[in-house]
Amino acid sequence: MTANTEQDPFGQLPEELRIRIIKLSPNPFSLRNLAHASPAMGRVLDRYPLEIVEEVLEATVTSKIRRMMDAVLKARFSVFPASLSEAQTIAETDSTTVTEEMRSSGLDRAATAVRSLLASAANVHAWSHACLENLIRKSMQLRPSTLIKKADGYTRREEFENAESHKKDYIPQDTGPPSWVEELRMMLSFWQLQFFLELQGAGHKGSLDANWSRQDVDMLTRSSVDGFYDVSNCVREQILTASDFLGAVTSGTIASVEAVDQKAYSLPTIPWVEDAVSKCRCTEAFEKERINSYRNWAPGHGYVDSQGPWGYSFYSAMSSLDGWLDGYRLTLCYPFQCWRKHGFAIWDDKRMVDLGMRHPTHKSFMKASFSYSFRWWSLLTEEELRQEFSLREQGLR
Repeated sequence: MTANTEQDPFGQLPEELRIRIIKLSPNPFSLRNLAHASPAMGRVLDRYPLEIVEEVLEATVTSKIRRMMDAVLKARFSVFPASLSEAQTIAETDSTTVTEEMRSSGLDRAATAVRSLLASAANVHAWSHACLENLIRKSMQLRPSTLIKKADGYTRREEFENAESHKKDYIPQDTGPPSWVEELRMMLSFWQLQFFLELQGAGHKGSLDANWSRQDVDMLTRSSVDGFYDVSNCVREQILTASDFLGAVTSGTIASVEAVDQKAYSLPTIPWVEDAVSKCRCTEAFEKERINSYRNWAPGHGYVDSQGPWGYSFYSAMSSLDGWLDGYRLTLCYPFQCWRKHGFAIWDDKRMVDLGMRHPTHKSFMKASFSYSFRWWSLLTEEELRQEFSLREQGLR
């Protein structure tokens, strides 16, 4: 028995058993760690890379994130969506994880591509948790005001300004580490960023010219991530939450996270901070979905939910242009970016309650809508208040 085998207990197992074990990895992050920690398991991954990664993704990753990971893996083989429109709906469209073209590319190339995908998965994981930690820390510093008594006013803003209230009195309750729903929203958003950047890189290098029209390539080059994907406004705000954090880190505005190995067309690498978040709940999310037969997870609640998180749904209702409360527009006539910076496109119901931003029991938006709209409004800065404008004129919701 060699010294390497003694140090690596997996090396003592038959290869068939090692294959079975590695395919049972609870998530791509664990798969990468196992292959890195055990040379024997690393050799198994390099010998059957596509087969293993396909089974692990299918068994442990929710549908939308898996589709984004599939797209990134294919991009590592220079296999891209057939058109701009197909790329814009990539998270909504089922496709085969591994194509025949990928299988016939050679074992070395396949192993390299899979290893690079797993490295990207670890980096997306790190970015997601760093972003969530930053948002949680910022949201715990919020001090919204509490409405005591309404007042008259010509506009909702005047009513808010004239109202009797306890100023900056509410202290948020600590919900704890991110829920699995919040983690999934954040990770999907960073995978969408990763794919968008890689696709732009492919366009820059001319890798799309064989199948894409020149108009599509030019449109991709001019695109920004907030307008690229064909998604709901809610999902777009989630992507922008990730994009805002990426920009703040790379510009040095957030100095607590160091981005290294910065490339033009990829997420920079950031170190994993062990104490940033105490637990990854990605597998828990999948188990809950499987029990309830919801494999097609949508960003929103843990299950398929077209409305998205409560925070954005409340904002949409309170900034409605329909004028169906007291005969005129409702209460939050400001762009959502004023609250996106606090994580409101990401947080689940419990955290919004603990932050004082929603009623703990009422599910209807109209229950106590004025008092909670007042709480939201009280978070606006003087600069944001000065930038008030009509949503109708700006075309925002």
